[in-house]
Amino acid sequence: MLHIYLDPGTINSRKVLAGLALIGTKYEYHFIDFFAGAQKSEEFKKINPHATVPAATDGDLVLTESNAILQYAADLEGNAAYPKDLKKRADINRWLLWEASAWFSCCYVYLVEYVVKPLMKTEPDQAAIDAQGPRWHQLASILDERLSKSKWLTGDEVSIADLAVAAPMHMHAAQRLPLEQTPHLKRWIAEIEALPCWQQTQGAVDKALLPEAANGTKSANGTNGTDGHKDVQATFNYTKDVQQPTELYFYESDAEKNIHEPGDDPHEMTVHDGWHRADQFSVDKEGFSLHSFKTAYEIWDDDTAVAKEFYPEIVDFLKKTQNAKRVLVFDHTIRSKTNISKKLTQETSTSQRAPVTLVHCDYTAESGPLRVHQLMGAEAKDLLSHRVAFFNIWKPIRRTVEEHPLAMCDVTSSPPDDFFKLYLRYRDRNGENYVMRHSPAHKWWYFPKMSPEQVILLKTFDSATDGRARFVGHSAFNDPTSPADAPTRESVEIRTMAFF
Repeated sequence: MLHIYLDPGTINSRKVLAGLALIGTKYEYHFIDFFAGAQKSEEFKKINPHATVPAATDGDLVLTESNAILQYAADLEGNAAYPKDLKKRADINRWLLWEASAWFSCCYVYLVEYVVKPLMKTEPDQAAIDAQGPRWHQLASILDERLSKSKWLTGDEVSIADLAVAAPMHMHAAQRLPLEQTPHLKRWIAEIEALPCWQQTQGAVDKALLPEAANGTKSANGTNGTDGHKDVQATFNYTKDVQQPTELYFYESDAEKNIHEPGDDPHEMTVHDGWHRADQFSVDKEGFSLHSFKTAYEIWDDDTAVAKEFYPEIVDFLKKTQNAKRVLVFDHTIRSKTNISKKLTQETSTSQRAPVTLVHCDYTAESGPLRVHQLMGAEAKDLLSHRVAFFNIWKPIRRTVEEHPLAMCDVTSSPPDDFFKLYLRYRDRNGENYVMRHSPAHKWWYFPKMSPEQVILLKTFDSATDGRARFVGHSAFNDPTSPADAPTRESVEIRTMAFF
């Protein structure tokens, strides 16, 4: 009789339990409380000196590796999940080895940072997550390519390889694994989750690692009325980098015929809830930051009053938070969905706009200094001999934002080569923005349910080239979790120059 020793809440223990259920193996079960450290007891170490779970015994045979347990159990039963055909078996074996040597450790970083650490009331290490990202995408693309050819990993029938490879990502939602660019992998894990052998092992995992799900309660660590870690899938309008210039005309002209307009490359991306690390974002690293901002000002429909009464508050705010010697506030826009009928390129009433659902940054390396010359005249040359940075201050007005929130593309995930120019053709001048080509490595953040007492600071240009963030891509997006009757988003965007 096969005896197994494990804690069903751990990755490899779940793998074994689901595999034994798939195979139909009979066994005697011995619970080893991993989370209480029972695997380190002297009694258990007589069975497994590695002090790990799972382990299995059958008479004098001792197995301490999860994949070996599955291989042995399948051979006991002569099961099709581990066929006797040598080529098929070799294919399964290579995926078992791949999972143990590469995939497990890569996925485990996400489990520790996003699942285990919150349970321990500690913050995820963003540096560790960012460092693992390229490797995870590389390995996931290997799986995705393989799964594009068949329903299961090694063919048309589910095998122990499928369960082994699925186990390290068994909490993929809570782990925040970025599956949006691997559709075949995403389809396959859904197929795994529909297997009865997988479903019957879910309860123990929820109890150990997702107590809120197991108890039917919600996490209490959210902010601004959210449940915390509210990651969503949403479409972002990137732009194809074609041979001809990408342009927008803000007046009618024959020249605008057959131009390449931006936003022609939509992609579904994961947008991460940033509230759990709201005080850690930096305009010099990620390109944006979140701040408290309380004001008594409320007259948002009067542009003159906004400039006279509210702009000075922004000047003081930037001097305080950014240590700027001098600040110029030169423009603002009230964004509201009620202005949705207005064309992006409308020449008039430019201070009243709809939310912009285009991945962009407001300035380029060339248009930033040019704007300084345009606004500062004779002072520009001297001002540009020192550091100059442009900041947009994005602030909800009148009510909490419940639809079309703002999202930022983390600068640490978007190198300069991901940006290229959008030429803005005005009647009397030309301007430039950056738009972005898509990359699966892009990491998007947002702050659901932001209130009028909070602002996002966006860096849209920085003359410094010392490694700090210079341009942050951003976009409004359609949040799929917004209530159907959510009130229209209203926000103000203030554009500034800070001189150092």
